[in-house]
Amino acid sequence: MPEPSDAAEHLVAGLVAEQWRLAAAGRPVRVTWVNHYSVQGALRTAADDVRALEVCGVDGQLLRWILGHPVRTSADLVVPVLLQRDESIRRVLAIGGRGDRGADLEAAFSRLAGRQVAVRSVDGYEGLPRAAELQQLVEQAAPDLLLVGMGAGLQERVLVEGAAGMRRGYALTCGGFLDQVLQVRYYPAWAYPLRLNWLVRLLREPRRLWRRYSVDALRAVARRSGLRAEMGTVPGMQRHAELCRAGATRADGS
Repeated sequence: MPEPSDAAEHLVAGLVAEQWRLAAAGRPVRVTWVNHYSVQGALRTAADDVRALEVCGVDGQLLRWILGHPVRTSADLVVPVLLQRDESIRRVLAIGGRGDRGADLEAAFSRLAGRQVAVRSVDGYEGLPRAAELQQLVEQAAPDLLLVGMGAGLQERVLVEGAAGMRRGYALTCGGFLDQVLQVRYYPAWAYPLRLNWLVRLLREPRRLWRRYSVDALRAVARRSGLRAEMGTVPGMQRHAELCRAGATRADGS
């Protein structure tokens, strides 16, 4: 996995503090990320869910530029740091992809955390429980960390439904992270410093992603005024910046 960015470290520090604050009210802290491609689907199909989440991070330099957002983070940077920094995370429930990868995900997450982490995997393609059943499943699993890696909009809806079964901890969307974490060095060492993760993904999956980084990118730029207005109604985006700043203050000891 890559070296964490300062922004990821700072956000994790903020999330840990936020988790303790919300735990007193019997709630987990819920986080999603959007980029220039996923933001359009998320706002079209699950706008209320996106607005309901405590934190909405900006994942992608293009969307960050469009929105004038001060900082970029991503699930693939934040999740490993969160596992390392908060040793209370012992149980993970992963929703997305195939449901038969629990053992592989458990090995990968335990390696990232540096301790044994129990992982339960739920299929994201077939047999995904309805809202009430999903909440019950989460209550039974009692995860400290809920990860939902599905399509934009759907993963936010499933996150909100699943997190209703949690009384503390973290509930995060994670896009394709559940696939990437199973591949050693999915991103080469040079990708993060050069901000070329998008190029690595495009080279790995050209048929699936070429439109995202060409046609959809141009559409996002053309819609930048509308995207700014729509994202201005998402409280979690501002909270993302605030938590990153608060985490930086803690790191400085001031």
